[in-house]
Amino acid sequence: MKSIHFNLRKAAVLATISFCLFAFKANAQDETKTVSGEVLDMACYMAKGAHGEKHKGCAAACIKDGAPMGLLTSDGKIYLLVENHNKKEVYAKIKDRAGEKITVTGTASVKGGLQGLVVEELKEKS
Repeated sequence: MKSIHFNLRKAAVLATISFCLFAFKANAQDETKTVSGEVLDMACYMAKGAHGEKHKGCAAACIKDGAPMGLLTSDGKIYLLVENHNKKEVYAKIKDRAGEKITVTGTASVKGGLQGLVVEELKEKS
């Protein structure tokens, strides 16, 4: 009887460890990505779905006033753009590109269901 209890206990411990490792790996989604899309002001986009050429002026004004920025990709994904505290100038340059299509590289992650990109580099047009 003790042997069965011991084996069940070992199986339970192994199952718990496996589950924890799987959960940790599932949450460890941070990766470097290069993403292209339209710079959004998230306030107007989330409230009204506003974006595109007609919304460019409003997006620029909203971002200048402090609205968070996002990037809308061609397949409809949205990344919240986040300033890298060590590369503030890159994020500042993106603020001047509201409503435009850009390509950025950064650390992508999902936290609490929100997809974000900590901006490292803005690919300048060549």
